[in-house]
Amino acid sequence: MNHPSRDFVKEIKVIGEMGFDYVDFTVEGPKALPEDIEKRIDEVKDTLSSYSLDVVGHTAWFLQLAHPYDSIRRAYLEEALKALDVLAKLGAYKVTYHPFLMVSSAYRRQPYRTKLLELMASSFRALSRRASDLGAVVMVENLDGGKIWSLEEYKFIVEEGEAYFHLDVGHANLNSEKLRVEEFLKTFTPGSKLIHVHVSDNVGGSAAKGWDLHLPLGAGRIDWVKVFKLLRSYGYDETVTLEVFSKDRDYLKLSLEKARRFA
Repeated sequence: MNHPSRDFVKEIKVIGEMGFDYVDFTVEGPKALPEDIEKRIDEVKDTLSSYSLDVVGHTAWFLQLAHPYDSIRRAYLEEALKALDVLAKLGAYKVTYHPFLMVSSAYRRQPYRTKLLELMASSFRALSRRASDLGAVVMVENLDGGKIWSLEEYKFIVEEGEAYFHLDVGHANLNSEKLRVEEFLKTFTPGSKLIHVHVSDNVGGSAAKGWDLHLPLGAGRIDWVKVFKLLRSYGYDETVTLEVFSKDRDYLKLSLEKARRFA
């Protein structure tokens, strides 16, 4: 995945030179806003083509697609649609969005929680229908191991939002006493609903307090041999992205070698 704080064309070149099969292209600030990409769209396409890289789409994690204020939610949805449109121009055939929730604690309780869940599903439905017109599909990414939204709530968003599921393994190790990969695999059938996976390491802890560390594989506490064995046992045979943002890019290359060995 390109780092959103770095020049996206240079990031594509790094990814291509390392021998990746595709770019998980994230459209988000500060340096990869839709407007920035539009201005250099031909350069991006040429760079992708020069390395024979496919594109999977990713978007800003902080888009509040269930904001309780209609005007604010519509503004976030408009930004989400802009990202989808530019990713479609790059050939992205599946695009990730996050069911991010940042509201007062009162909204997290009933009866307001159900309303937020319905608003989230409605926004995803709008994105999914636009994506369908563009020849793509939309995916819902888990934010943690099931505390922010429960597995049943994720399932509601996916089903009512006419979307697919994206399992972030690192996130499944947050806000939880244990890694919850298998629970997600049981809930979302690989190849049917689960069509994309992110991998990065961490040491557990709170998602809200910054423990989504995006470490290289093996630098945290996740058992990657077990994770890839689980993915294989459930028949997963789709894309896997290394969401590793170490300053030293050698760690990204090392993570790629590990992932290919474990897979």
